[in-house]
Amino acid sequence: MEKALRLLAAFSMARPHWTVSELAREFRMPKSTAHNLLQSLQVFDLIRQDPEERGYRLGPRAMEMGLVFARSSEVFAQARPVLRRLAERSRETVKLGMLSDDQVLIVAAVESTHQLHTRGDAGTRWALHSTSLGKAILSALPIAEAEGLVAQRGLTRYTGRTVTTWTALRAELGLIRERGYAMDLEENEAGVRCVAAPFVDPLRGAVAAVSLSGPSVRIGDLELDGFAKDVMAAARAIRPQSHLEEQ
Repeated sequence: MEKALRLLAAFSMARPHWTVSELAREFRMPKSTAHNLLQSLQVFDLIRQDPEERGYRLGPRAMEMGLVFARSSEVFAQARPVLRRLAERSRETVKLGMLSDDQVLIVAAVESTHQLHTRGDAGTRWALHSTSLGKAILSALPIAEAEGLVAQRGLTRYTGRTVTTWTALRAELGLIRERGYAMDLEENEAGVRCVAAPFVDPLRGAVAAVSLSGPSVRIGDLELDGFAKDVMAAARAIRPQSHLEEQ
């Protein structure tokens, strides 16, 4: 079962199509084993074979499960109008990211109307240590858990500004906790600045964050300060409240 789920998890926005041979090489297993696992997933319509390309893609059942998750999450219902308002007011790209395994999964986004803007990237995954969303999420976790997540992927350098040591990252997480927001100053992609604020779903324990991003030529230090207040307000508006908090 675990091996089959690992194959299923390999399908992503970045890599939506796999052949049996590619999966066998990726997971270092016999081609026959990969084929049998794919056949099991196909029985449940989680994947389907592409007859023209002789490979596999996700099936309708996988999409159905995604829709069930989206509709059953209070966060999604509350996030959509908040993200739209923030995007309209700032005219920059706004994203909602959630912790998924040891990465940030972009689950919703509203792109800027500027001709020069950052992508929405809904459905993609990004590193925790180099993005404002990722650092915001890490700051909301117990420090031991944050360190364990970072250790699984390592501290890959994406630009000359990327934090590449746990000591430096830990110090930054402390600062993020104090001020309530995280920044990505061209650490994940040159020429792009982002600011994000975290929140925790008290009912389900899910950790997420809302971010605002744009080109560094348009987002200076003064703009970042204002946007930081906006994303913190958005995170508070999205965060579901428990019945105890409402009383």
